[in-house]
Amino acid sequence: METPEIGINLDYNAANKAHETTNIPWATTAIPLQATGFQWPELSSEWTTICLGSVDFSWSAVTFSPTNYSPIGSCVLATLSSNLEVHLWAPKEDPYRGEWVQVQNVTRDLRTKIRETEGLPSEQQVLRAQIQTLAWSRQPPERRGTDASILAMGNRAGEILFFCMKDGRVSLVESIQVSTSWITHLAWANWQEGDQAVAAVLACGMSQGRIALVEVRQTRGPSTIAVRILECSPYVDDYRGITALEWIETEDGLPILVHCKPGLVSVWRDNAGSGWSGLYIFQLRLIQTSKSSTKFAPASGIVYLPQQNSLVISLIDGSYNVVHLDESGPMLSDDDDTSPCNSNDMSKASRAVFLVAEEKETPKPKDGSEPSKLYRNHVARTTGSLAVDSGGVLIWLHQRLFPETFDFIPDSQVRCLLMVAPLISSMEYDYYALQEIQQGLSRDCNFFYQAPISILRGAFVNLKRRLFLERNVDAILSVLQPDTNTKVNSVKIVQPKGQEDMDKWRGIALDAAASTLSGDSLLCKEKLKFNLAYFCKSQFPKDKRFHDLSSKLQGNIEVIRLGLIVDLILQLPSHIIEDSPSVHRIAQRAKAILPTLHDKVEQLLGMIEDTTSSETCPACNQDIVFGDPLLAKCEFGHYWGRCSVTFGILATPNVKNCIGCGRKTLEYFRKEKEKTLSTDWIECFMLQATEGCPCCGNKCIKII
Repeated sequence: METPEIGINLDYNAANKAHETTNIPWATTAIPLQATGFQWPELSSEWTTICLGSVDFSWSAVTFSPTNYSPIGSCVLATLSSNLEVHLWAPKEDPYRGEWVQVQNVTRDLRTKIRETEGLPSEQQVLRAQIQTLAWSRQPPERRGTDASILAMGNRAGEILFFCMKDGRVSLVESIQVSTSWITHLAWANWQEGDQAVAAVLACGMSQGRIALVEVRQTRGPSTIAVRILECSPYVDDYRGITALEWIETEDGLPILVHCKPGLVSVWRDNAGSGWSGLYIFQLRLIQTSKSSTKFAPASGIVYLPQQNSLVISLIDGSYNVVHLDESGPMLSDDDDTSPCNSNDMSKASRAVFLVAEEKETPKPKDGSEPSKLYRNHVARTTGSLAVDSGGVLIWLHQRLFPETFDFIPDSQVRCLLMVAPLISSMEYDYYALQEIQQGLSRDCNFFYQAPISILRGAFVNLKRRLFLERNVDAILSVLQPDTNTKVNSVKIVQPKGQEDMDKWRGIALDAAASTLSGDSLLCKEKLKFNLAYFCKSQFPKDKRFHDLSSKLQGNIEVIRLGLIVDLILQLPSHIIEDSPSVHRIAQRAKAILPTLHDKVEQLLGMIEDTTSSETCPACNQDIVFGDPLLAKCEFGHYWGRCSVTFGILATPNVKNCIGCGRKTLEYFRKEKEKTLSTDWIECFMLQATEGCPCCGNKCIKII
């Protein structure tokens, strides 16, 4: 697994030695591919259950959960093998370069559950357990639990299985029969909010080329799931196999279903009451990027570019077809298209990238001879095309092939290059890059669902180009200026009615605090600006303007965050506050930087029994007076770092580092390790409520 290092400020030099020639450093880790030894004929020898995946074991597909689903706060991966088996994987400590371990054999658990079904023949038991495709939904809005997102799997029995996660494992919660043929593709649309529930539509592609739409409705509160098949046909029944299926979310919020078949691309939108609707089918164009080019090549990616309002369909032969989503209806790009995003220019740009990259990266033979030359017959076998930003920067894999020789290449010798490049007109590139930065900063976001490093990935890629940054430094500085209004929004937490309600109240209060600290609009916007300013500072370390800008934004973030925290703490029961050392430190820091909240800070200090610091040096037991929020020093010269969440002294190896700005936080332990926690209730509460780094909003990981 490759993670772009841009925006990550940890030492990944060791992981990047294999990528010294790239402009974007990458953090690398891997999941071991281990055959399970399981053979489907052991359960049934019927022809319909034949699977040859165990002969040449490999990965077939992978999907990932939303963030915060693993014990360390990252995502969880669900992998599908060629033997039609599904496994769950989670990182132990560092998700970017550390070890990922298998946490569940989903297929084995599914087989056990299916066997409990009475009267089901062995053939049907196997077909229900043989998974052909899988897809994980996004996190529903206003839902923080790990049981909110749904993992859907399609099997060979024509059934869709719905799984939810609980205690680190997924379990089957619902299923629906949609066909008697294989389910080959699944694609989730975004969740739509309702009065009592949220709903999403799951598109299901079948082996004979048909598509079914399944509505999945999830109630609020105690989560229950209801599914039903919608009465609509977003396809033509021509028995052509589906090669790609995706939902596209446009700026107007109306989802568009796009699917590809050999030689065709189909665009469908439900009747929305305004604008175009219905099914549009286009014949893909033949664009000669090599002698082996064909419009019947399978689609390797469907990308939507919001700034261009266009769909980009990449084919496995390295060519691109563009569909413009005009108000009057979709329109396929033709030879007369002169827009910055058109089929001909994008295909030519992709071919040029292939030629330059292969010329540069082709390894020289060990015998000293010249490497093989590139010819027009060479095909850039393109897979996995995705959008990096909204303007036209794409990422894809290509493999150099020469089909006319019919050479067999063993898997161990297959060589692919990972490419990141703009495929639009270079004349418009600066404009689209600036638009990407502005759109990233104006987006409504909640860092519980998506970290800043993910939201701003397109902006980071553009800022990585030093010449672009030099040409537009004044415009970028103007966009990143701190907000002059740092007034915080008040937070309301209902007081507990009695001791018996404390456990329930604690969960409600924790959700309110976490939602505020990770979703306050002003705080999130300032953190996004800080991430970009901090990155620009690393690009121009001698430019004092970015240093000053980063400091101002950092001060703004601390003012807003401490204002929210003071407001939160004042609404907690007084008996919790009065004996909390962490409240004393928070109040002292707030008093130093929040003159506008003087009355609230004094009220908070008045609720604390001991207004003097009770901190002692872990090395010599000398008193330490709280002053610097990041560093503690005793009279004998012992220095200690402080937790950026609670300002407590870090005298333990249980510390996490922010991947963005490097700040340190105390690690919060759950469940069986909870007994090792401090007795300070407020400290535990703040560590749980703070998702990610309090300064930049990115994830914190344990690196020791």
